[in-house]
Amino acid sequence: MAKSKRQIIIASIILLFALIFGISIGAITWIIQDTPDISSYKGTNEASMIYSADGQLLTKLYRQNRTSVPLEQIPADLKNAIIAVEDTNFYVHHGVDFWGIIRAVITNISNLGSRPQGASTITQQLAGNALLNRQNVSYYRKIQEAYLALQFERHYTKPEILEMYLNEIYLGHSAYGVEIAAQQYFNKHVWELNLSESALIAGLPKSPNYYSPFNNFDEAIRRRNIVLNRMQEVGYITEKEAQEAKQYEVKLRSKELKQEELAPYFIRYIRDQLIDRFGAQLVYDGGLKVYTTLDPIMQKAAEDAVTSALKDKYIPSVERENTADKLQPQMAIISIDPTTGAIRAMLGGRGNDQFNRAVQAVRQPGSAFKPFVYTTAIKNGYTTSYVVNDMPMLAKSEKGKSLKIWPNNTAKEYRGYVSLRTALNHSINVAAVKLLQEVGVDNTINTTKEMGISTFETADGNKEHLSLALGGLTKGVTPLEMASAYGIFANQGILVEPIAVTKVLDKNDNVIYEAHPRKKIVLKEDTAYIMTNMLQSVVNNGTGWRARISGRAVAGKTGTTNGYSDAWFVGFTPNLVTSVWIGEDNVTPMEYNQKDEQGNYLFPEGSGGRIVSSSEAVRLWGNYMREAVKDMPVKDFKVPANITKAEVDPVTGLLPNEYTPRTVQEIFRKGNVPTEVESLHQATEKLSIDKESGLLATANCPKENIVEYEYFVDSGYRVGPATIHFKQKADKDKDPEDEELIEGVYHVAAGEPVQKIDPETGVPERDETGQVIYETKPTQYCDLHGETDNFINSIWDFFNRF
Repeated sequence: MAKSKRQIIIASIILLFALIFGISIGAITWIIQDTPDISSYKGTNEASMIYSADGQLLTKLYRQNRTSVPLEQIPADLKNAIIAVEDTNFYVHHGVDFWGIIRAVITNISNLGSRPQGASTITQQLAGNALLNRQNVSYYRKIQEAYLALQFERHYTKPEILEMYLNEIYLGHSAYGVEIAAQQYFNKHVWELNLSESALIAGLPKSPNYYSPFNNFDEAIRRRNIVLNRMQEVGYITEKEAQEAKQYEVKLRSKELKQEELAPYFIRYIRDQLIDRFGAQLVYDGGLKVYTTLDPIMQKAAEDAVTSALKDKYIPSVERENTADKLQPQMAIISIDPTTGAIRAMLGGRGNDQFNRAVQAVRQPGSAFKPFVYTTAIKNGYTTSYVVNDMPMLAKSEKGKSLKIWPNNTAKEYRGYVSLRTALNHSINVAAVKLLQEVGVDNTINTTKEMGISTFETADGNKEHLSLALGGLTKGVTPLEMASAYGIFANQGILVEPIAVTKVLDKNDNVIYEAHPRKKIVLKEDTAYIMTNMLQSVVNNGTGWRARISGRAVAGKTGTTNGYSDAWFVGFTPNLVTSVWIGEDNVTPMEYNQKDEQGNYLFPEGSGGRIVSSSEAVRLWGNYMREAVKDMPVKDFKVPANITKAEVDPVTGLLPNEYTPRTVQEIFRKGNVPTEVESLHQATEKLSIDKESGLLATANCPKENIVEYEYFVDSGYRVGPATIHFKQKADKDKDPEDEELIEGVYHVAAGEPVQKIDPETGVPERDETGQVIYETKPTQYCDLHGETDNFINSIWDFFNRF
């Protein structure tokens, strides 16, 4: 009976052990099946490095800040220190230290309820860091670590495992791997570390944040000394070497040494391009080497120019709510090499927000759009001497409304017949609109699209959409596309796709992307040169004078929108094209009072308020570009072989005759030089006119009433110079507050015939054939001041001419 009972107990024990063993084997099998496959390990995750055009490191993109280095570049002292303190038997075991596990189990049993402690080998730590959830510390994870460690030992050699571990391990303050740790703590590469520094880093894995010398310097030194003692115990260093390393004064890198990121808008711009092409995982973990087009010197010059503009207060600062950045107005600067398309500098705002105005802000271009109208004309055979009549034109108005003229010129000044060059020089609105009427809205939009502007809407193509000439677009344009389009002029008519990245290498230095920007001839070389030459005149003699750079060829165009909500200057040298935009994020007029809401002066005290316009954009452009190009070779714009020069009459655009009062030298395509001699100008005579009656003055006319006018002898046309004012009379039947009365001034240049205009609207009078009517000399004598014998009048008039 006793024997039977004993057998039952033994059998039960055996069954219990078998059950426990079976359950354990099953559990381990299930855990192993739930363990990641080692084949999924693709090596350590590495930060992608972003370099400037000259090879300077701009920034890193990473989820874990890591740069891998080969084992041979890691000093022996660091390798030995890690092995001594983390896994003395590294070169002996096969991935798992079983005696260490037994000791850990005993420790864990005696400390129930606390986190499980392990005797993790370097291989196990590598497996856990690389493939398992670091936050989940449990027996389950320990079993997975052990299994993975055995697999690592099967697939890799000890040196390979040690190299992976040293590049994988977390060492505090977002530093992964020994190379980043060396740079972070000592501002050195890992191969430059000495024994003391190596021991300090080797002491970090146990508790990176606690033993960080930045957080707890004394504990970091104490831990370093423990590592040195252990290295001495296992024979890696002598006692003397250990003592010398302990006495070494550790010099840490200053935590404030972190350099402010250069070109943050540019970096985010290329980051988004990289993610679109390669995916976020490869960009943030793949250790890519990305070579960009950014020129650090130009970028710094752009940022300094903005800083100076704000400091000098020619661009104000006000705080706005509900904008991408509270400080307004905002700015954008973008520079492109017109021959390669390389983006050399990019400033997407005055702060560091997520809205990159250089590429994302679609804003009205104002008069900076006018060159596209003129380009359309030039490519269709117009010449720079072609003349348009810069005089008011009536706009369509609703029934019952007073007459209106549109567009208005700046300061409501009109010049009569002007050449295309003069019209562009002075950014004359009426001339641009009349030219658009001639060349057509569709043709202009087609030209502009070919030049790379992609933001047109269907409504922009309406044939009556004449505000297009003044930059009135449904959406607007971006600074990037404007710079690229103007670059066509500098690049002899060739459009080059803008690029920010030239080459991308993977972690093994294989080229996985290389830029080959698309190029397209969109303008003939002579068209591009003629436009460049006209835009040079804008800088040399017109609205862009603040953009002049001593000794260099500069061309460009200003742009200010109605209401002063946008200000532009897009300009270029033969080497570089730059677009500058200023405006408020919430399309708001840039009209600023003396003080902001806090009572701070926006401008120097006593200067009054300020309107920000293209003048400020040109000034910012000039201050930046003078620095950006100062070390570039001085070049002129290339003149095509079929370009020639000729003297012409600026009023008619034709060859001068013997009476032409002045001529200008213009450029032409060979074969496109005017052959016709102008016949407008003739011999002139001066006559005395009574300004009250407008008739020939007599001896009876008061002296103060008499003026002298000059007339062509044959045609009788009155000749300038003259200044003629026109003004609309108020309509008493209409509410004057609802109507803005027309007014303006007509400036007639010397030698130019005076057009006969409506005294209220300034619109020229025309004959039945549509030809402009000129003021002519009177044939009758004034009779307002008493009658005089015609014979006496003629004698008086004869002597009055001399």
